[in-house]
Formats: sequence, C-alpha cells, structure tokens
Amino acid sequence: MIRLINLLVLSVLMIVSSGPARAYDFDYKSIDKDASKYTVIIDIEVEVSFGTQSTEMKNRTLGTIVSSDGLIIFDGNPINTDDPFSVMSGMQVNIEPKKIEITLMDEQVFQAEFIGIDQFTKLGFCKIILEDDAKTVKFDFLRLKKRDNYRVGEMLTVYMLLPSYVTPPLAVDVGMVSAIIDEPEEFVLTVGFNELEAASVIYDMSGDAVGILIRLSNQGQTDFRSSHNGFGSIEDFMPLLGIGDIDKIQKLIKDPPKKGEITRGWLGIHLQALTTDMAEFWNLNIAGGIIVNDVVDNSPADKAGMETGDIIVKLNGRPIEVDSEETLPIFRRKILEFAADTDVNFEIFRRQNGKVDTLDISATLVKAPLSPGEAPDFEDDNFEMKIRDMVFADYTFYNLNQEKFKGVVVKELENGGWASVGGLYPGDIIQSIDGNKVTNIEETKNSLDAIAATKPKEVIFFVWRNNKTLFVNIKTDW
Repeated sequence: MIRLINLLVLSVLMIVSSGPARAYDFDYKSIDKDASKYTVIIDIEVEVSFGTQSTEMKNRTLGTIVSSDGLIIFDGNPINTDDPFSVMSGMQVNIEPKKIEITLMDEQVFQAEFIGIDQFTKLGFCKIILEDDAKTVKFDFLRLKKRDNYRVGEMLTVYMLLPSYVTPPLAVDVGMVSAIIDEPEEFVLTVGFNELEAASVIYDMSGDAVGILIRLSNQGQTDFRSSHNGFGSIEDFMPLLGIGDIDKIQKLIKDPPKKGEITRGWLGIHLQALTTDMAEFWNLNIAGGIIVNDVVDNSPADKAGMETGDIIVKLNGRPIEVDSEETLPIFRRKILEFAADTDVNFEIFRRQNGKVDTLDISATLVKAPLSPGEAPDFEDDNFEMKIRDMVFADYTFYNLNQEKFKGVVVKELENGGWASVGGLYPGDIIQSIDGNKVTNIEETKNSLDAIAATKPKEVIFFVWRNNKTLFVNIKTDW
C-alpha cells in the first residue's frame, strides 16, 4: 500500500487561496488502492557519450504499468537522444540504457528491456522481462477514463517520486486546470505540477485516472533549423504540462515506438509558412498555408507532382492555418504522425501565367529518413572510434549533394585513442581510408579490417570537415 505525504500543497494553496477548502478533498484511500497495483519505481543505468567523452549515469523515475504483459510508460525526456544539437555540432549525444530495474509497490523486483521513446510526448516505454516459468504472470495495469470536457480551475492530483533516502517513496501533489488549449494540439493545460512529475498518472476529484501528465510539445524545436542558430527564446525553456490527447496515448500504448524502427511518414519538401502579408500580396483569401520551397528528388512529393512554388492549403480536406514560422512545425508534425505508406490528400494553389489554379494531389508517404541517432553504426576497437552512416539531416544541414557526396561520419572518439590523437574529430566525414573510398559503415569496417590484418605504421584518412577536405595521417601502435 502506498503511504501518502502531501507535499507542495502550499504552493498551490497560494495560487488558489481564494478557492474553497473542499477543493482538496480527494479520496486518496480509493486512489491509493488502485495506484498501488500499477505504479512502479524505475532505476535506469545509462551510458552517456559525447564526442570523446563517455560516462555512466543513473536515472530514477516513476513508471506506470499499462498492459497485462508488463509494458511500462515513464518520462523518457532524461534519456532522449532526439537532439538537434547533434546535427549542428556534428557530434551525436548517445544515451544507451544498459540496465533497467523495476520495483513494484509490494517490493517485487524485475528486470526490464528498453523499447523506445515517442518523439512528441517524450513518453518512454520499457517492458518487464519474465523468466520462462513466469510467462503466464499477468500484471494489473492502468485503465484510463476519457473525459470530454474540463473546466478551468478544476483540481487534479498526481503521485510524485521522492528521493531514494526518503521513506515512504511516494508523495502526492495537487494542481489545477489552467487553460483548455486548441492549438498546436488539443491539450488540457495545468498549473501546480512540475517537470519531475512528467508521465505521472493524473486523477480528478472523482478519483478516476483521466490522463498522463505530459509536456505540450514545443513544435518549433522539431526542426534543427528553427533553433535560430542555437539561441532560444524564453518560450523554449518554459515547460507547459497537462493532459494530452488520450486517444494518442492509447495508440502509443497499443503500438509503442521502438528504438531504431522508423514508422513515421515523410513527404519530402522544404517549406515555409504562408504569412498574412504574402497571402494578401497574392490575393489569396485563406488563413494560412504551406509554401513549397523545394521538392526532394524521388520523394513522395516529387512523385505526386508537387512543384516549387506550390501552396498547400488543405490536408485531407482540412484547411492548413499556418501563417508564421512559429506555427510551421504544426504541419511537419501532422505529416510525421501519419504512418509510412499512408495516402495523404492535398489541395494546392499553383500560380502560373498570372492565374491561380487549384489542384488536388495525392501522395503516398514513405518512411521518414533516419536521424543521426538512429543511423547504423559500428565501433572499431583499434582506432577506438565509432562510425555511423550519413543521413538526410547531414546532407540538408551542410547543403551536400546526396547523389554525389558519399562518406561516413565520425560519431565518437575515445580520448587518447589512435584516431583522437591522430587528428580526427567527431563530426568528420570520412570519404576514403588509405585511398579506398568508403560510402557506408560496411565498406568502412572492411577497410579497417584489412588494415588490421596488415598492421601498417600509419594510415591516411581523407575527410571532409567544415566545407573543406583534408588528409589526416594517423600513427598506429599495433
């Protein structure tokens, strides 16, 4: 049974000091009875590597069992590797879960395997590992109750995890509904909760589990080019917490994101928002749209017949009200949320010969390109470096021709290793090794294996770095 400690109530009391005392009359005895069945403590050991540095860290967080076979959701943000800085700096921040231990409220302990993290909600997923003689074990799990409406000022409560040196391990916190948001997505905004409580189950005054506390996604950060050269506004550091779309969360529970498995859709255009000024200049009586700046060769958009200069005004029959660069990522997210192989319909304005034609175009989305963190990689023990394949983001950021430019990216270097001492840098793109061209990690591995067999005293790497090429002579010590 979970014992309760009412913490942080004072801060909320200050916010709603004029409210009636009965606002805090939650039936914690009933809530506790249910929550103790599916609430778990998660201890995760991870290896964090960045460039030439590597370290091990531990993360302790609260989790919730969401299926009878032991699927668990938790706040995946601390171990999330979907980081735009990786592309901008040429160095990929890697966070690899090495061990996950699950402790139930009755103090049973299980090991779990990491599954993946949803890039929008930042919900992480892991699954309890059962031994062969325990395969028939069924876990009690969370059942969410969907509500159609909330009112501003309505009180809510969550459990929070206390530090490991505190007994009991859990406390309760209270907050309230502060706004009902329509854009960029339907979202019940709350006040009084904090980021450390993300992924906690939210209960209403009736004691029903009505949602999961998640962050309202800052959609402007879904594209590394929208980060304004690395300088963000105060909005980038202002987490908005609340109840996300229940249907989307249920969909994630049914089909959780898997690390290294790409299912999201991709259209293949470079785009900008149709601002009010541009719409007026072109005499377009619409609330917004997407201007197609460029079409990627052989992409779904290219095959569907989209052209540079087209203006997308409807997506599957619904108007696209994107009228600023800040709201542009709303369209990107809608495309990404479609699965690959989905047919998507667009209504397009095409300006030609002084007229504006209206076209209906259908495109079949394909799997989105891999991110740097998802790219296949391998580690060479001799040169003590990790190499990965190039991905679409590399070509886009550095404005390289994907058909003509080939190579592999230096992902990590061991400090003091041959490659590091010899002058390779994280982010270097290796194009050849001792005169042998390399275009993917398999070719790179074969070249390095051949070098290991002959054991030369030095190896010449031809690399691309900061828009110029150079030769790097690395001394060996077999």
